[in-house]
Amino acid sequence: MVPLLSTAQMRKIDEQAISGNAEAGYSYMLRAGSRLFCAAKAMVHAGRGEIAVICGKGNNGGDGFVAARLLLEAGFRVMCFGLAHPRDLSGEARLAGDQYLASNGNFMLLDDAEDLAGLPDYVLIIDALLGTGAKGPPRRLAAEIIDVINKSGVPVLAVDTPSGLNNDTGIPESTCVNASVTVTMGFPKTGAYFYPGRSCVGNYIIADLGYPKEIVEKNLSGLFLPAREDMENLLPARKPAGSKFDHGVVCMLCGSAGMTGSATLAAKSAMRTGCGMVHLFAPKSVMPVLSVNCIEVVMHGIAETKAGTPAYTAKNSLLDFAEKSQAFCIGPGISHSNETGRLVREAVAEAICPVILDADGINAFRGRAKDLKKHSSKLCITPHGGEWSRLFGDLPVVPLEAIGALMKKAEEFSMTILYKGNPTIIVDPSGGAWLLPFGNSGMATAGCGDVLSGVIASLAAQGLDITYAAILGAYIHQMAGVAASSEFGEHGMIAGDLLQKIPIVVKSLAVPVTPADPND
Repeated sequence: MVPLLSTAQMRKIDEQAISGNAEAGYSYMLRAGSRLFCAAKAMVHAGRGEIAVICGKGNNGGDGFVAARLLLEAGFRVMCFGLAHPRDLSGEARLAGDQYLASNGNFMLLDDAEDLAGLPDYVLIIDALLGTGAKGPPRRLAAEIIDVINKSGVPVLAVDTPSGLNNDTGIPESTCVNASVTVTMGFPKTGAYFYPGRSCVGNYIIADLGYPKEIVEKNLSGLFLPAREDMENLLPARKPAGSKFDHGVVCMLCGSAGMTGSATLAAKSAMRTGCGMVHLFAPKSVMPVLSVNCIEVVMHGIAETKAGTPAYTAKNSLLDFAEKSQAFCIGPGISHSNETGRLVREAVAEAICPVILDADGINAFRGRAKDLKKHSSKLCITPHGGEWSRLFGDLPVVPLEAIGALMKKAEEFSMTILYKGNPTIIVDPSGGAWLLPFGNSGMATAGCGDVLSGVIASLAAQGLDITYAAILGAYIHQMAGVAASSEFGEHGMIAGDLLQKIPIVVKSLAVPVTPADPND
């Protein structure tokens, strides 16, 4: 798991690692410049035009001077522009600037934005203007320079952050560079994954600068970004000699009159993720439709209300079966009904296997959020913004504050929360928090949440702790969305498209098992 940091946490790590030692500070600057050099090389081939490097007065500008020198030494044509002359800089930035000039690097002091009139003629702009430590909106000349960069039409490589982006809130400070690529130093910053700022960072590359592990661990907040290898390690192993029961049984309460699609998507996504069996409980009247659409799923027709929703009288048979299952998914497509709401609340309170509560299952607790505390087993709720606000009110707008509010509720209610969005936020009762920013706008379509519920339930049934089932489930779901969008486009994809991509994503995460050689 990759730590996600606030700008203050990153600053503390940097300060403690350097500890006032200029030589140590410059060694980190050299590493940062080297990472920028590699990114620039990947964006531009030597001999194909000139690179503009725009340097500020601080260490962000120093990183830019190091990258400029390395590019110059590698045969690239480089022009550095600066808000201050290198001899007027201090510390490591002064040393970086001096070494660039000693390599016969070209430099122009910027007195006016008009000095950058030729910027459209460059093949790449390296934005080393303002770092993550900049306070407030860019002022005067800096703001004008950002405007010129954005109007140039030239690809931009941002140093640590696009100049003007608040890396804690994800909100640009009035004006902000629109980068094609951002190389962020040390660790990713939380705000870079939240819109609207996320649209400014472009391809976000994390440059490991080798900070001491003990200093990093002392300054973490418990917020992490899952890495692919983490997801590979979480994927439940197949049991070569196992039966369908050994691979997990999922019990589902899903569907109602007019809402059979939700139940279908949830049940099929669970099967596609690897569980051995799905038993779907739904009103008797919708059984003919579900039986045609879900031929691999075991159907249980239950009593229903006049509105065609699950009736309370189904409670005992439902809970009896849930007791024999390894995961219980409640909510997709069950619609709104006072009687159904009572069934849901008591099922959550009494079920002894892990419960995944979604959609109308969550809405059953509207105005009665405290009843969620009565759950007997591990519980994961998967609300979107509207469902959350109906339970607990609106979350704060600032990302770090919103994550903190979610963490408090997870601890108070002893439940895992998967807050759906882009990015998705997952928190658990122990104080852990994870951000999953891998999806796209094509997933903002009806039914995608039902698919996610089924994926999580399947993983929980296969033995994953419910929090890790939520993390891996969200990752599989989002990567399936990416795969679907690559085929159908973000405008044209629908939730059912994810069903075909889930097994492909799961297969890509699975470690191949080599059959035993009988001769060994």
